[in-house]
Parts: sequence; structure tokens; C-alpha cells
Amino acid sequence: MAGFKKRAAADSEMDITPMIDCTFLLLIFFMVTSTMDSSKQSNVPPAKNGVGIDARGASFVTIKAVPGGAQPELIMGDTKGETASNVEQVKRYVEQEFSTGKKICIIKADRDVTSGKVQEVLKSLAEIEGISFAVGVQDKK
Repeated sequence: MAGFKKRAAADSEMDITPMIDCTFLLLIFFMVTSTMDSSKQSNVPPAKNGVGIDARGASFVTIKAVPGGAQPELIMGDTKGETASNVEQVKRYVEQEFSTGKKICIIKADRDVTSGKVQEVLKSLAEIEGISFAVGVQDKK
């Protein structure tokens, strides 16, 4: 038995560098190929709690859904106001109402309007310094 060599002890640690590389490659792949979809429709629940706002001292912006999935209508005022062609026109309207003392803007949107469109309007109006927002909801029956 003199001819047998003793084997060298195998490394007790495993090299995990390739596994970490694969993990980061998969992470980067999914981050690059995924999309953020802001057009998800939200099903706004009826009001449960809260205090109503006096509508006489507020300006209104109404977002009406258009059948067939077209761009929603932006209405300056309650449902019978003038239709706006873009968000900047709505912003100018709210700024004008703000200068007359209407410090609150009530956003009303149809249930079928995507939350992304409501966020777009809110983001534009948030640039007006000192304005407060309220979202119109359906009264609990």
C-alpha cells in the first residue's frame, strides 16, 4: 500500500460568484423588460368616513370617460362647464378660480377613468402654490 497518494483535502468553501452574477443578470433583465402601467382602472369605493366640503367656495374639475376607450374629457367646472383641450388649460382655469378666492379644487372623475389620467391632472394642479384638493366620491346610500 505504499503506492497510494493521499488526496488533498477539497476546498471546504464553494465559490458562489457565478450564482451572484446570474442573480444580478436576471434582476437587470426583469427591470429592463417590465413596464409600469399607470392606466390601471381603479374602482373607487363609496365614501365611508370624512367631512364634506362646501362646494360654494371650491372650483371643480371633472374628468368624464368617453366610450370606446378614447382620451377622457376634461371639463372645467362641474359637469356643465367648458371642455378643456389639455391639462395646461385646466391649470390656468384653476389658477384663475384660485385668484378669486376659491382655495379648494374638487376633482370629480367617472369610475371608468384610469387612475393615471387623474394623477396627471393632480400633478399639474399641484404646481399651484397654496391650493388644496378634494376628490369627489359617491355618497353611501
